[in-house]
Amino acid sequence: MGESSKVGISASKIVALIGTLVLIKMCIDFFMYYSGNWLAILFGILGLLIAFVVFDSLEIIDFKKLKVPYIWWVLLIIGIVLLLFEYLVKESFTFFLAGILMIIAAILEILSQKKSYTASKIVALIGACYLIYESIMLILGGSITGIARAVVGIIFAIILLLTLFDKIDIKIPYSWWVVLIIGFVIFTWVTSISGTIIMVAFILILMAY
Repeated sequence: MGESSKVGISASKIVALIGTLVLIKMCIDFFMYYSGNWLAILFGILGLLIAFVVFDSLEIIDFKKLKVPYIWWVLLIIGIVLLLFEYLVKESFTFFLAGILMIIAAILEILSQKKSYTASKIVALIGACYLIYESIMLILGGSITGIARAVVGIIFAIILLLTLFDKIDIKIPYSWWVVLIIGFVIFTWVTSISGTIIMVAFILILMAY
């Protein structure tokens, strides 16, 4: 298992929990807004079952008769399956976000078994890199609004990346309020996926990871 902070839960499990909550929200939305789409309903039910499996493995609530181990390769498989759901349903990017968070949780779990690391920086790095990718996609979209959002995204992604390296002094620290501001700006005005990932890094900083 990964190292735990004062809250008694590892960074990997925090990310997996957030991914589970996102998944549950998506599944409920499917039942409410896509009642005519049988495929969406089917994947909504499967999504809830997956959410229960992950939630049980987190050991937050003790289900005495059912014990699912918390293993990195299980998280990785779940993340890939959720990405597949996203491809098949094509209704929203929330399955995608949940899948990405599960994969990030798997990465953190692997790293926790190898050597010491700063979990929040790993998540922030992933968020910044994905933000650059999404910004490039916005530029390729060709719209003026998309290009303007992409410029904002690239600028903040570069700032976030620079704060991660101690040898580069840009007078902007890697601290909770910097990551919070960047995450909020990206989530609100650029892209919700990268914004959410960066906000998860902010949560991990607050929890001393």
